[in-house]
Amino acid sequence: MKSKTVKLISGVAVLAVLSGTYIGVTSYVDSQEEKEAEAADTSVSVVEMDSEKITSVSFNGTEGAEEVFEKDGDKWVKKDEPDFPVSQDTLDGAVNALTALSADQKLENPGDLSEYDLDKPQNQITLTEEDGNRIILQVGMKNEASGQYYLKKSEDDKDIYLVSAVSLEPFMGTSYEFAQAESFPAVTSATIKDVKVEKENGYQLSQDDDSLYWYVSDGKTSEQADTSKAGTVTSAIGSLTYGDFVDYNCTDQAKYGFDDPYAIITATYLAEEDAEADTDVTEASQDEDKAETASEAEETGADASEEDSTEDSDTASGEKEEAEEPGTDVSEDDNAEDSGEAEEKPQVEKQLVIYVGDEIDGNRYVKVNDSKQVYTIPETSLTDIVDKNISDFYSLTVNYLTVNNLDSLEVQSEDGAHTVQVTRETAKNTEDSTEESAGSEKEEGSGDTGEAAADTDKENEDAAENTSDEKTGTAEVEKISYVLDGKEIEETVFTTFYNKLINMAGQERLTEEYTPDEAAAFTFVFTDTEGQKTTVSYYEYDSSFYAAVTGDKVYLVNKMDIRDLTDAYQEMLNTDSSEESQEAS
Repeated sequence: MKSKTVKLISGVAVLAVLSGTYIGVTSYVDSQEEKEAEAADTSVSVVEMDSEKITSVSFNGTEGAEEVFEKDGDKWVKKDEPDFPVSQDTLDGAVNALTALSADQKLENPGDLSEYDLDKPQNQITLTEEDGNRIILQVGMKNEASGQYYLKKSEDDKDIYLVSAVSLEPFMGTSYEFAQAESFPAVTSATIKDVKVEKENGYQLSQDDDSLYWYVSDGKTSEQADTSKAGTVTSAIGSLTYGDFVDYNCTDQAKYGFDDPYAIITATYLAEEDAEADTDVTEASQDEDKAETASEAEETGADASEEDSTEDSDTASGEKEEAEEPGTDVSEDDNAEDSGEAEEKPQVEKQLVIYVGDEIDGNRYVKVNDSKQVYTIPETSLTDIVDKNISDFYSLTVNYLTVNNLDSLEVQSEDGAHTVQVTRETAKNTEDSTEESAGSEKEEGSGDTGEAAADTDKENEDAAENTSDEKTGTAEVEKISYVLDGKEIEETVFTTFYNKLINMAGQERLTEEYTPDEAAAFTFVFTDTEGQKTTVSYYEYDSSFYAAVTGDKVYLVNKMDIRDLTDAYQEMLNTDSSEESQEAS
């Protein structure tokens, strides 16, 4: 036992010695690293001034003129230009950096100053204090490898300093480095209702308030535009931002090309009467939903809007019934709050006019509305707006007529002439009414009065929707059938073919006059439920395309799409022949 105790004590002693040794070694290593770091640190102070006492700063601008800013009270002003919009924070930050300027390295007695471009400095920055004390910093060449500038203080200091570019570059441009620039007017894409681009081969896009479809015009003709292509323009306008601030008080329009603009862009948009358009996120979101609705309507036809109208009517009816339930206390204020009418603010039309001037280094000069301020905007930001003409917005859908609005379709091809007639009959639907009645009786017998009442409401809604006969309990439904050359065909067979036909889209639209050399491979005559006829003929154009001609419009359609359409058409004809064979047998 004694032996174990002695060993334990010895172990503890050894551990203590090792710990002390470790601590000592660690302290020594840290000390050595600090000494090495101090020895490697070659930075030296170049300027030590009180930034609060600086009353003037000047530098040579890139255009050669001396730029001078002076303190007027606690604000900076540009000497001889009191209206210059000085950014106080920007200039304060730049001056503060200079008053505590340090160099990464000092070159003592460097010899020939021309090796550093300090015999003819590219810039001279002067800081002046309120007591008249000043310091002059001469800036030489930039060391491209390190990204630092060679700098020399006033002539009595013979040393050269290697200084970080961060503190100097704000003074290596023009006075506009310290100008308070405006923000580009905030206009959201969804609030734009009209865009007019005045230039050679200009165009105008306008959105219909009711249908939300876009229309494009060149001042002579107008037609429905492709929704997504119109959206590209409005999105580009909503994304514009200024580049460089060039002139705060433009008096010479020709200097920037505004006397004969490259383009004038006028965007008409909706905004709250007393606020900018971008402050109302809710309104913008609603307009975006409307834009999406327009896109969907273009693809699916007018039927969706009719269904939505019916659903809205049912919903309104249901809300009215719910409000009239006994025991429900709904105040007028609550109704106003729920409907959102209390928060609705009137909207007015506003215009954003963008004057696009000359090109400079991949940018264009621009000014907005009646402002005298001139900025640059990258040309790439303007491409989707100004580098367009009316033909770029043409819809490439050859002809779209939803099947629910179709009365008849005549087809002429090498297989002869065929006609599909759409028939619609109103019939009584007693089966659904019987099932609803049975379901209602079952719920009433269950003892759950809440669910029974709900079913009763549903029956009332269904009755209104289906125009039920109150005495017989039957509902009227519309039965649609398709008759090919006098014989009824299956719905799926016809709609498969018809969907391919109305969704036919060209890869481009011809703008020059087109005269077919041969007879049409297909001619389709659509008659809608209003009796309006539309004719579309397909001619073989070349080895890759068919020319789809409807009115004065000519689309180039891929031959593969016509092949698929032909297959579906033949299947419809053959299905009819197959049914005749079965009946004959």
